[in-house]
Amino acid sequence: MLVKPISKINIERPLAYFKCGQFVSDEGWKHKRMKLEKDYEVIIGLKEVIYLQVGDTQYEIKHGDVLLIKPDVEYFGYTASKAGASFFWLHFFPRDLTQTESGDEFISHLFSTLLTEQKNEINRYVCLPDFFSLPYLDKPIILMKQILDTSNTSYYSTYAVDYLVTELMIELTDKYLQPLIHNELLHKEYNQKFMQILEWIRVNIYHDLTVQKVADTFCFNADHLTRLFKKNLGMSTIRYINTLKLSLVKELLCTSNASIKEIAYQLHFRDEKYLMKLFKNYVGMTPTQFRDTYTNTYMNTVTVDPDIPIPKHLLTE
Repeated sequence: MLVKPISKINIERPLAYFKCGQFVSDEGWKHKRMKLEKDYEVIIGLKEVIYLQVGDTQYEIKHGDVLLIKPDVEYFGYTASKAGASFFWLHFFPRDLTQTESGDEFISHLFSTLLTEQKNEINRYVCLPDFFSLPYLDKPIILMKQILDTSNTSYYSTYAVDYLVTELMIELTDKYLQPLIHNELLHKEYNQKFMQILEWIRVNIYHDLTVQKVADTFCFNADHLTRLFKKNLGMSTIRYINTLKLSLVKELLCTSNASIKEIAYQLHFRDEKYLMKLFKNYVGMTPTQFRDTYTNTYMNTVTVDPDIPIPKHLLTE
């Protein structure tokens, strides 16, 4: 298993929030040349492509891509983006020392930790490579919306947003690690077929999927397929499909102005009423309530990474 070097950032004390925003580019925009001093930056791609060179490495940041930029490395836009290219950006300071581990060393520690069930070591860190991709962004987007909302609200304690930043980084770490862990377990069980089924559902999630259609594609009996899902994932086939579809619904609710009817059509739900009922059953609120939860956000369309001074409470730590 080929894994890139991993940054391990201690979270025994919460990460310290610095600044964040959601950026939408004009035609021909390029990221300005920058170098971080002590803070880290996380960029989460939303629409179109952002072209960034970090050190000697060039990245094309698309929807679902996550880039972690470390201190003391110069970065800049190397190619112009199209109008409407957008991403979330977030700066934070670790409150404790960070370290870098080779991919092989990290994987070895990860699986030995899982096997011995002694998770104290890994619990102390968020662990991420410089660049990776997520198939679904619903939870990271929700957390970014919370961070944007909270950072623009007068809370009595600065720790309110610090803990949200830490939660986001834990969520990104979990989303990065779960496929590694899942693939390792499935490899051990020699269940390549099930991995193929999961990937096929992911690729076809925008289509009209039914349990029978998935079963027929892989020459399974529908009941047997559901037993396979319950054994491997602890949920039925249809619940898995619905969960993935609703992840996309949440993402569209947070990042677009599409109506419930348009979202239902785009994701091949029976109709908007069925989508609303399913959403309420799974999420506990209506799509409209979900969309209106976090509205106090900061969006910058003229520049990105404005020169905001480091807050006084961070200078004294």
